[in-house]
Amino acid sequence: MRTKSENKRQALVAAATEVFVERGYEAASMSEISARAGGSKATLYNYFSSKEALFLEVMGELTAELSSSYVRLQPGGDLAATLRDFGVAFVDNLFSPQLRALHAIVMGGGSRSEVGKLFYENGPKTGWTRLSTFMAAEIGAGRLREADPWTAAMHFHGLLMSECQAAMMTGLIDEYAPKAERPGRVAEAVRVFLAAYGR
Repeated sequence: MRTKSENKRQALVAAATEVFVERGYEAASMSEISARAGGSKATLYNYFSSKEALFLEVMGELTAELSSSYVRLQPGGDLAATLRDFGVAFVDNLFSPQLRALHAIVMGGGSRSEVGKLFYENGPKTGWTRLSTFMAAEIGAGRLREADPWTAAMHFHGLLMSECQAAMMTGLIDEYAPKAERPGRVAEAVRVFLAAYGR
């Protein structure tokens, strides 16, 4: 059972998520977040020392499911199956309400504020590094050809994302990235990747 303090913390994070999505990072204020959570700004600062710290907490909550997909990247098994399993989980998580909310925050102000850097350093960079580490292990074991692991990771990521862009930009997920079609699209991305990098 959650303590009263933990319940309050979660209420603050939920309120912050709403405000960040509606206003964007720069325009969001700690005053509005605390008011929406039904408390004082002093209480909010007792839990989070700054708007940046609060945003990082929000981002951690929203990316928890996506981070879990990287656990599937265990070297040494059936490479194609591992990439397909990871790819399906990754793409499904991209379209979760949590990740869509985070993308809305970042796209709303990522190029005009520090939110883009905060997002990259604490989100994509971490995941892409784990993917690169997996690629390095598979290259070292001879299951992938000699290549730069980071470049291989970015190429695979790009293949997974290639058919998601329209859905992400428009929000028309059922039209451009229906769930039933995702495994087939991921399998094709894996096939193309292994045609380029496989032994």
